[in-house]
Amino acid sequence: MLSTILLSLTPWMQVSKSRPLLLMVKPQVFILAIGMGILVHLTLLGFNTVAIKSMSSGFCGSKSVFSKKENFRALLILCSQKALLIVVAVVEQLGGALGESGLLVLPCVAAHINQVIIDSLLVNFWLQKDRSYSKKFEA
Repeated sequence: MLSTILLSLTPWMQVSKSRPLLLMVKPQVFILAIGMGILVHLTLLGFNTVAIKSMSSGFCGSKSVFSKKENFRALLILCSQKALLIVVAVVEQLGGALGESGLLVLPCVAAHINQVIIDSLLVNFWLQKDRSYSKKFEA
């Protein structure tokens, strides 16, 4: 648990180092970066949906582990997630070659938050759909 808490502080420390530069960022640029992060996540969701369905039908058809919707959904979410700590590690290894680390990490943090929100909405949609489906067959 302690390691998780310490790892979660890493992006915060990166952003804190660049506070003066962050205040100079135009809101339009930041919003564009967030939009691009959302677009990347939605693209990964779409691509992974096609890839999982193709692999599932190609290898074992209806006997595939991923023909069960629970397994398909879990794999889809996991394959579409991008780890924030990996992004921070990569940005740190760049050593400022693409700009200040804190400035590069900030849109990644925002995109990660949006990714969690999108996936939460998707899971909620699936739960609602499953409930309405089960109510149809109970009645």
